[in-house]
Amino acid sequence: MSKKFSKIFFVVVFIVLSIFLISCSAQTEQKVSPGEIKSEINATDVENAEKTSESLIELTFEVTLPENTPKDENIYIVGSFNDWNPGDENYLLKRNGNIGTVVLNVEKDTEIEYKYTRGNWGTVEKDENGEEIENRKVIADETKTIKDVVASWADIPAEIKTKAQPGEEAVVTFEVTLPSNTPNSDPIYIVGNFNNWDPGQLEMERKGNKAVYTLDTEVGKRLEYKYTRGNWDTVEKDENGEEISNRVLIVTDTEQLQIDKVASWRDILPQETSNSSETPEVKNISDEVIENFLSSIPKGDENKEPLKVAIVWHHHQPSYKIPGSLNAEMPWVRAHVINDYPYMADLVDKYLTSGSVTFNITPVLLMQLMDYVNNGAKDKYLELSLKDNLTDKEKEFVKWHFFDINPQFIDSHPRYKELREKRDKNAEFTSQDWLDLKVVWNLYWINIEYINSDAKLRELAEKDKNYTKEDLEYVISKQYEIMSEIVDKYKKLWDEGKIELTTTPYYHPILPLLVDMGWPEDAKAQIKRGLEYFTKIFGKKPEGMWPSEQAVSTPLVPMFADNTVKWIITDKQILQKAGINTGDPRQLYKPYKVTVDGKSVIVFFRDTDLSDRIGFKYSNMSKENAIKDFLSALHKIQKMNDVGDMVVTIALDGENAWEHYPNNGNDFRKLFYQALSNDPYIELVTPGEYIESYDIKDKLTQLPKGSWVGGSLDTWYGEKEENEAWERLAQARKVLMGNKNKLTEEELKKALDILYSAEGSDWFWWYGSDQDAGNNEVLFDMHFKKLLVQLYRISKVPEDKIPGYLFIANKKPSTASKGNIGKVEITLDGIIDEKEMMKSAYYSDDDSGVMYKEGDLISGFYVGRDNANIYVAIELKKSSDELAGKPYKLEIYTDAPNAKKLNTKTAYSKSGEKITDLGFALAKRFSFNLQKYPKSHDLYYYNASGTERWMIGGRVPDLIAVNGNIVEFKIPFDLIGIKSGDEINLAVVMAHTEKNNSKDVDFAPNSGPVHIMIPKEIGGKLIKTFEDPIGDEDGPGGYTYPKDGAFEPYKGLWDIEWVKVFDNDDSIVFKFKFGEMTNPWGAPKGFSHQLINIYLDTKNGGLTKTYKDGARVQFDKKHPWDYFIKVAGWPSYGQLLATVDGQEIPEGVQVEADTGEKIITVIVMKKFLEIKDNRIYAYFMVGSQDGYGADHYRAVTPENTQWTIGGYPENAGDFGPYVLDIIVPEGYEQYSILSSYTDSEYATLIPVEIDF
Repeated sequence: MSKKFSKIFFVVVFIVLSIFLISCSAQTEQKVSPGEIKSEINATDVENAEKTSESLIELTFEVTLPENTPKDENIYIVGSFNDWNPGDENYLLKRNGNIGTVVLNVEKDTEIEYKYTRGNWGTVEKDENGEEIENRKVIADETKTIKDVVASWADIPAEIKTKAQPGEEAVVTFEVTLPSNTPNSDPIYIVGNFNNWDPGQLEMERKGNKAVYTLDTEVGKRLEYKYTRGNWDTVEKDENGEEISNRVLIVTDTEQLQIDKVASWRDILPQETSNSSETPEVKNISDEVIENFLSSIPKGDENKEPLKVAIVWHHHQPSYKIPGSLNAEMPWVRAHVINDYPYMADLVDKYLTSGSVTFNITPVLLMQLMDYVNNGAKDKYLELSLKDNLTDKEKEFVKWHFFDINPQFIDSHPRYKELREKRDKNAEFTSQDWLDLKVVWNLYWINIEYINSDAKLRELAEKDKNYTKEDLEYVISKQYEIMSEIVDKYKKLWDEGKIELTTTPYYHPILPLLVDMGWPEDAKAQIKRGLEYFTKIFGKKPEGMWPSEQAVSTPLVPMFADNTVKWIITDKQILQKAGINTGDPRQLYKPYKVTVDGKSVIVFFRDTDLSDRIGFKYSNMSKENAIKDFLSALHKIQKMNDVGDMVVTIALDGENAWEHYPNNGNDFRKLFYQALSNDPYIELVTPGEYIESYDIKDKLTQLPKGSWVGGSLDTWYGEKEENEAWERLAQARKVLMGNKNKLTEEELKKALDILYSAEGSDWFWWYGSDQDAGNNEVLFDMHFKKLLVQLYRISKVPEDKIPGYLFIANKKPSTASKGNIGKVEITLDGIIDEKEMMKSAYYSDDDSGVMYKEGDLISGFYVGRDNANIYVAIELKKSSDELAGKPYKLEIYTDAPNAKKLNTKTAYSKSGEKITDLGFALAKRFSFNLQKYPKSHDLYYYNASGTERWMIGGRVPDLIAVNGNIVEFKIPFDLIGIKSGDEINLAVVMAHTEKNNSKDVDFAPNSGPVHIMIPKEIGGKLIKTFEDPIGDEDGPGGYTYPKDGAFEPYKGLWDIEWVKVFDNDDSIVFKFKFGEMTNPWGAPKGFSHQLINIYLDTKNGGLTKTYKDGARVQFDKKHPWDYFIKVAGWPSYGQLLATVDGQEIPEGVQVEADTGEKIITVIVMKKFLEIKDNRIYAYFMVGSQDGYGADHYRAVTPENTQWTIGGYPENAGDFGPYVLDIIVPEGYEQYSILSSYTDSEYATLIPVEIDF
């Protein structure tokens, strides 16, 4: 045993009424059947009831009740022993006045949780202030009497004794003493239930280290409050930097003085700091506090070996280096190095006192770090920071990009916030504004603990404004000092055995895609170079490798083995695809040896859920609740560790999550390591240590293709932008390979370095709609293109032969002003009737982007489609009669999926600054010559030459109609070269074609092109249609939309109109028609709001509870489900087929959407289904997609908020549904089904029947 189980003894004998921060009504203990009840209660289950009396312990509960307890009402004990049934007659107390007693027989050493009620959850006990209390706990270690006191009841207000008459006007003066390290310039605020908990509203009068505020209130009021410095990231903490409960004050008199003291602030370390640039001295939480914390978590099994847990942190940044230069385009290596990477090492050094963890550091990150440290490299942000006199263009860059930091860091500093507000108002910046903005951006990227550990940096943070050039230079010098320490910190920990280090292929490429592109030699070179460079920096070769993005495939196994890579890491979804049942923990929590062509590598498969909880979920929870959740999950797994060799792999980014946590995640990470170090049921190991200790017996002969993102490679390939980037890379690589014999050895080495950099995963990550780089979208796009331009140049390609599309930036597609591009029946007559409008999307022309004011002729345009054509109806600001015979051309430009030749300029673009930037490379041009109107209505079409000339393709009559100020185009798919399933971009241009002065005078949209997806036609034999009432998307009745504008039009988004079921040769197809469909968050599948769950009963057996908690419903016992299908706009979690035993099959489902028709198509592959008697019973239900919700369901609360649905039923306790619309069988009604919940059970759904 590597853990000391002696620590458990303390927990066992220390009977606590400990903290357990979940509601009692949300317990999920297995329901038990009480035995025969007489004067005593058997609190064990049926099986335990058969045991001898020696195994049962008698517990007597004696509780004192409040004086105002109704004398004629029954008192009950409720808890984990009776499935939290609050009015169970078997658990009725014997009452004698205000004393109640009951005796329970409990299995020895069992821990039970409990509370007292008067028969339901509306009468549960509360504390003396009428607030929720935590579950009571007791361990049945010996026969004993437990004496409890109920302070008050939920439905009976606690008695408050006041000196004056309740309701009289009162004045409370709050006087608070502040910590000595409170910044002098910071305002102090009081926040509480008296101002809707707005942390920056009620500013106190600051008097040195004290602050005062006078509040008007009433006698008898109960005030809850805290102190902040303006927001929740600066709220007060206790002396150890831990969260504190709300302060409580009962107003008992008309004038009252309340004196308080703030111990510390969330964003400032509580202890005294030294005047040193070294790692700050940290204060460990006491062993006793950790023991108490761990004792509040459900225990593991002390009779089994501790669970091995391998935590792997991934440190990576792509190459931002300007080709041919030491300097970088973007600052993210520097930013994360001064914030995250050295601090992650400090945390292990100071807080991890038992076990070891693993860090993966990518070579491309190390290479750039070394350039900063050893070669004085700079980045664009740094150069502009140090430059005194900025040009107007540089000022514009600084004004927008020096706010590239998590908003919490801006909001928590008054000056930074002031500068952002000034920018947003387009106010003029002074020279001091520019200097202050440079300082705060560079300063607040530094980890707060490094700031607080350095007297000068701390002084600058407190100063907050009016900085000097010397202040800026000091901040930059400290950044370089921090950067210079990182390698030595990790070397030290590796040498001490506290960590294992691994690396990644050099430029972080998606290796399976390189192989698929036919470039296996590139994949091999990236692996080899990565290992060589890492070894050069750290002095020894790593045994393990983190494949970039955990992307793997079978052909890679020999490549790893040939480079002596002993082990790699990927996601559990890959193991599922290999045919292993990952629903069985004993199959998931172990490594496998994969052998291909006689060569082997050991593969660890990470626990996707637990890894993602740290990466995405825990930032929204208190650190205590988050870590309790994490350890509770591990303890459950530890109980199954029968042989002792189970290992749970946790693997995630080491930098990206923390900025979303309070206080940069520093508090969470400290407690995380301290809790893991002291948990007796867990042993932290590295993969290398595990391999040394255990034989790897389980074998695989394949490693299915996929990554950590949904088990697929869709994030890097498949969307239009991504495919174009790969094609452009392939063309550039082909040129290099064709010309490599013309290059010197040195030139070829540089060329390959540029090529490998362009193969990095990050460029393809940011392309497409599935990821959003915000302000950096264009920077990432152009950096990738600059690499390709450099590749052409070093390959000896003449400048005028380099593809022009590499010199223009992609623009994000415009959002329609109204409507979606739907399937519309068009009468080509120049008239847009209401029916045509309803099925079309409208794009207005934003005048701010117009190039020449006198040429502002486009008002906007409609776009629609049918099965063979795209329709564009353009609204002009002048009538066609006014423009007839004048030198104008109205033109439409598109790209095309398979176009080999592309232009970058429109036909009438002017050189220099007058180039018409449509935001995409142009393949097709469709033109209407107004000078020939009304004699001719013909459509002229042209093809790009690839040399900026436009080649006439032909002239077609009857494809243009004109009426008043409307010009209507009909463009056949064939003329563009598209078909079902394709995507294109489109823009409209008005050109003035006067001889010798031709130019574009207007174009639309100004912000970016229209993106058109031609939906795939998927059908089959129609089996069944289920109609659903319109407008019933309100769950059990009365649910209301969230308030945020993203949910407009506040109706129809979750309203199923019908579901159709089709059968074809290899799949079952479900089509869902909704009232509305919008995509405000850019989901790659085209819909942001809908979350569809389908449960299928196809054979005997199954479950009646949902696959994961989230929907808050259950299923008919007659029809338990066998398969679960989950659908959302993000394939990484919204394209899933799962079996009842927990096996997840991402490739079992395909999702397509027709946003114009508001139809989502779900294709389920038959080969993964077992269907008995050609009959299926199906549950169809819809919720609101929430990326952070339980199983991605949006929460329902009593009142709607910005992000939550309103209308949660008062009588539902914790059992009200989050489902908004369902399909019900004939004779049933949705509202009654979704209202069938009780105070202890979810509503039960009834399936519909489908016969094939």
